[in-house]
Amino acid sequence: MSNNLIVRDLYKTMASTKTHLVQSKEIATTCVCPYLFKMNYPFGVVGGERDYLIANTVHDIISLASPTTILDNWQQGKTESDFEQIAKSIDKDSEVIVEKAIGNAKEKARMEGKSPVLETFDYEVQDRFHGLLIGLAKRIMKKYEQPKRAVTEITITNVKEVQEGRIDAIFEFKDGRYGLVDWKTNDITKTPSGSGIDRWQLIANFLLANYRYTGDENNWSTCLFGSVIFYEGAYIPRSPLNEDWIDKVKNDRKFAYEILCGGRPHAQKPAFCPVCDRNGESSFDCRFYREDSKLALQGNLPVDYANIRKLLVKRRYLVLDERAETHKHKFVISSIIDRLGEVDGIRELERTGVIHSGYKVHSINDKSITLVKNYNDNNDDITTLTLLEPRKIVRIIGREEEGGDISIPLLACVNEKGFVKEVDDTKLVIDFDSNTIAQRAKAQLFNLRIIVIPDEINLTLRVLEPMHRFHRLAADIMLPPQFFFGCNQNEPFS
Repeated sequence: MSNNLIVRDLYKTMASTKTHLVQSKEIATTCVCPYLFKMNYPFGVVGGERDYLIANTVHDIISLASPTTILDNWQQGKTESDFEQIAKSIDKDSEVIVEKAIGNAKEKARMEGKSPVLETFDYEVQDRFHGLLIGLAKRIMKKYEQPKRAVTEITITNVKEVQEGRIDAIFEFKDGRYGLVDWKTNDITKTPSGSGIDRWQLIANFLLANYRYTGDENNWSTCLFGSVIFYEGAYIPRSPLNEDWIDKVKNDRKFAYEILCGGRPHAQKPAFCPVCDRNGESSFDCRFYREDSKLALQGNLPVDYANIRKLLVKRRYLVLDERAETHKHKFVISSIIDRLGEVDGIRELERTGVIHSGYKVHSINDKSITLVKNYNDNNDDITTLTLLEPRKIVRIIGREEEGGDISIPLLACVNEKGFVKEVDDTKLVIDFDSNTIAQRAKAQLFNLRIIVIPDEINLTLRVLEPMHRFHRLAADIMLPPQFFFGCNQNEPFS
């Protein structure tokens, strides 16, 4: 069978395969309580509307500052009296980054018709950035030497372990080891304790970082540290990590994957759930769906309501199948590379129009980046078949190579997601959501061989939420109140 047919046959095979990827944040949610994950998938319960403008702006700033002004001002072995001065030095050197990020955020808020930005917005952004720098200097810089490089906002996909996640920052050191950082920018009054979702997400991201640097999530040889950095402090788990924690993350990843695939794995409510046991925002919805599922399993629901419920559940899983479709290209790319090796695999994937290679970063203009085709590559026999057209969603990957040896898996290399704006035989123009992303793309992808793969936006929760609202409305109208009176919080889902 020709390699060309292998690619086509793989897509046919994937039609009956559940190509789901579980996000690190979803794994962390499951670790806190499996019912919290089920509230999202398949039921579509989402939290209230929140404004993360300040937090997102700080994230933008620190993603550009980490590889530049932070590394330039890195000082190891300093004492308490030095941390403030280190932070102030970084503040000063980052003034242009901060000013531009604040301006971009205000303009975006205005264009999207959001509430007027608070008068204290500039101060809040600068203060939170400064607080994170204090935490970094106090807990990380003090102990570790200056990294040789920082990679920020990187999405890592490990298809074999059906996991994907976006990591805030990875500091790479001269001895080949890495340090993982999760910035907490959303609330300066909350200090991560290391016992909740922050810890579990950090451990889930450890597995992805191990995969990036060794090709094996279970190989910890390159791991130096991991931390959740918050305002003027940090949570750093002791090394080596507790094996029970690692096993829990893997088991709950499997649980989440089985749910997404339409399975019904057993869910066990933890001794303490931070939502239900504190009567949190989604606690009533959680109790409702547990009781609703139990009554449905027992056949104790009125026929008309039971039929509506059955249709809603069926439709929800169809939506989850559509979510799996958004990751299909990654499964095909990973499978072909495993079969043929990366060089031959990329060549065959390009022949069938799945991916596009041979690009280099040329320039940026506001929110766009221009890639130019490098015809020095030996690609004469590559067909001109292309799926690239304006508004297509793509992921541009910078192929990281060291000493000529390819060591980092393709789907773990630095990358950014954007939209095709223009395309012709010589160049490709990609639009991003902000100038910050364009600046970050240029900085991290410059001088790297660019590979463009198709991608999608995951809108699953946005589609599921109206079904949740209709489900609750149907229950309110068609069921007498006593059906859900005094729900037992420890009852399992069906």
